[in-house]
Amino acid sequence: MAAISFIGKKMFCDFTVLQYAGFFILGAVVSLINSIAGGGSTLSLPLMIFMGIPPTVANGSNRIGLIVGNFSSAFNLMKHGYLNKKIFLQLLVPTIVGSLIGVCVLVHIGDRAFQGILATAILMIVGMNFLKEDILGKPPTTPPEKLTVKGAIGFALVAIYGCIVQVGVGLVQIFSLRRYTGLEPIRINALKNALTNVFLIVSTTALGFSGKIYWDVAVLMAAGAWLGGYSGSFLQRKKGNKFIKYFTQVCSVAMAIYLIVDLIK
Repeated sequence: MAAISFIGKKMFCDFTVLQYAGFFILGAVVSLINSIAGGGSTLSLPLMIFMGIPPTVANGSNRIGLIVGNFSSAFNLMKHGYLNKKIFLQLLVPTIVGSLIGVCVLVHIGDRAFQGILATAILMIVGMNFLKEDILGKPPTTPPEKLTVKGAIGFALVAIYGCIVQVGVGLVQIFSLRRYTGLEPIRINALKNALTNVFLIVSTTALGFSGKIYWDVAVLMAAGAWLGGYSGSFLQRKKGNKFIKYFTQVCSVAMAIYLIVDLIK
């Protein structure tokens, strides 16, 4: 696969027009899934790797679209009054702290190590979908007035995971925010998308400087992501989430098995 280099780092790939169209569609589908339920990267990252993009570069390129899609969805939900700005500001500092810790690890991970972590993370996220919502007890009836110690530690850990792996972090965010705030799903999704963008921007900046982004792929997926994120924000209250999540789970299990087999060859 031909590529243009910049200071020893590949920046662009020579894909076909059909493949580039596929990246646009993939960006839209992943962003739509992430906007409603989370876990879309369990679909996009393995597909990008299958198409010949190195795992760490796929991880970096994928994040540009995620930032755009999350912003599109969060902005539209905020415009309609669904973003709880008080809780967002509560969780902003621990999210930034976790992001800075996670990014230090992220830039030093090699392709094979990341591929192993990715496969394990996908399987864990798929399993997480089958947990009962109140497995740790019922969420609070109202959000906490001030940031709790457990909340600070918990969301810093979420940001560390989101920075390093990112795959399935939306599902982790939904679970954590529900436990912490007790808010309705649409408000949790608004918070999830806004907070996720904090550590995505930090980690993607580091990956960009490390040369781990194919910009042609990233820009096309970002264009599709804007469409998917905006569309997903309108579909929050409609049925169909179970179908999307089950479809993603089936694809994710198959792809995780492939990644594990490929890793141990």
